[in-house]
This record gives sequence, C-alpha cells and structure tokens, in this order.
Amino acid sequence: MTDLVIDAHMHVWDATWLPEGLRRAWARQGAGRRLPERHPEEILAHVAVGQSDPDALLTVAAFDRAGVAAGLVPVVDWTIVGAPGGEHLPIGALNARYEDVCSRNEGRLYFAAGLDPRHADARTLFEAAAAHPHCRGFKLYPAAGWDLRDPAHAWLFEALVERELPAVIHCSPLGGDPLQVIRCRPAEVGALLASYPALRVSFAHAGIEAWWSEALDCATGWQHAYLELSLWQRLAGIDYPEFRRRVRAMRAQVGAHRLVFGSDICRGPKEDPDGADLERWVSMVRDLASPYDGDPAVLTDDELGLFLAGNAIRLFDLKEHA
Repeated sequence: MTDLVIDAHMHVWDATWLPEGLRRAWARQGAGRRLPERHPEEILAHVAVGQSDPDALLTVAAFDRAGVAAGLVPVVDWTIVGAPGGEHLPIGALNARYEDVCSRNEGRLYFAAGLDPRHADARTLFEAAAAHPHCRGFKLYPAAGWDLRDPAHAWLFEALVERELPAVIHCSPLGGDPLQVIRCRPAEVGALLASYPALRVSFAHAGIEAWWSEALDCATGWQHAYLELSLWQRLAGIDYPEFRRRVRAMRAQVGAHRLVFGSDICRGPKEDPDGADLERWVSMVRDLASPYDGDPAVLTDDELGLFLAGNAIRLFDLKEHA
C-alpha cells in the first residue's frame, strides 16, 4: 500500500459558496497584512477567488500529477459565524453541493459534512448529511463560537458514536478574525474524548503550530484518536530535520497507525494550480522511510503506507480504496 496516497484534508470550493460575513472577515485580515494597510472593501471582490475550483477539475489533475488516489474535503459550517453581512448558502445546501461534486468525481472525492450544532434544525441537518453516499464523517469547527463540551450538543457525539462516524475537529490556533480558536485547543478535544472514548476523532492539523505537542499528548491513550498532519508541509519546507523529529516522536507515542496524511490545499488558479506543491509534499513524506543527512529512517515502508493511505481508509471507511 506504500504506492497509495489519500489526501484526507483538502478543499474544493468556489468563493460564492462562502458566507459573505466570512469573506468580509478575510478581507479585514488581508487588509492588515502589510503597510500601507488597505481598506477591506478593496479586497473583498478578490477573496478566495484564487482558491476556487468548483468542479474539482484542477484538483483531480493535481491528484493525477502527485499520484494521489483520492481526497476528503472537510466542509466547514461557517454559516452562523459568517452570517453577518449578506446572503450565503445554507449548510444543508452546501453539504448537498459537495455530494454532487463527489458524485461527479466518483472514487476521487469524499467529504466530511459541515455542521454547527447551534442550528435550530441541527438534528435534521445531521440526518440529511449522513444520508449522502459520499459523506464519510463530520467536520466540527468550534472556533466558530461553540463549545465541544456544551451539554446541548451531547446528542451529536452520541449519534457519531452510534453510527461509527468520525469527527474531524479543527485543532490549530490558526484562524484569525472572526474565529475564537481557544475553543479548539487539543486539550478541549481530549476532554471531549473522556466523555466519549469510543468516538473516532481526527485532530485536524495536529495542533500546528503552537499546539503540536499538546495535540500529541492529548491524542495519547485514546483508542480512536488520530493526528492529521495537513499544513505540516510548511514546517517540512522550512526545517525538514525538525519535521522528521516530530513525526518520530508521534510514531513513538501514539503509533504510525494513528497518523493521517493531508495537505489543506484550497486549490485554485492562485494556489497550487498544477499540483506541484502537493507533489512536493507527498515526496517529503515518502522520504520519512529513508535515511536523511545521517538521520535513520523515521518510518518503515509499512508504516509509511499507513500514514499515506491506510489510516485514512480505516478512519473514513474508504472501502473503495482498501
């Protein structure tokens, strides 16, 4: 299975699918990134346009270039935190759109449905999303303003356990305006697992960057906790020896059978349009099974196969690729 690759965290979208309030917040972020600062309205029309690939044409071509068999899209429900400012697709319609995209790219794309449990009809939305054939779990984004351990949301985790569906939970301080990232600290996910030890959880981004060791410690000791390393190509590109050191620590502490490969690439005309970045990231991960600059191999070939594909197949029930 070492030749098989699953990108278990990547994005396919169009800018028009994102709530206007969120796009306005991203415009505010962009306006303040350098001097002289710009007015957010100057940026708004361009937000996420360069990362748009609504039919997944660029994505599938990138998969073919990088040797990636399939990808999983974690759909984020920003419809409450992003509501101020204008119209947007309701989350039920957005999940249905991903089912359509996946069905038109059969065998290449799957998704984890987005759901903010504060919706008045959240249980109905859950049932509708879970019924989609290409839905293989749920993406939870507490940074949008809700708490994982709020008793009002207990039904959601009970339903996930009952159906053996995994939760992909954002676990990174990355976010910015308008998000409350403290709500997705790995320690919060660890506390959630104390109440639902049978819950299958992907620690999305594995705490990068400030919380990576916390994510590792909080995933330790739980039977169904996985560390998903999307965005870790940033570290690997800057300090490859440090990347290897951290993966070695993860292998020793939670096991190679709990590591999941992902990129978090939001592909479009301005973000990895031809798949070169994805190809480079796959290559850097493959090199973990080889010595490097006097450092012995981090993973065996079998462990590398688990990291690149086997664990995602097991976690998300991608039986089509087993």
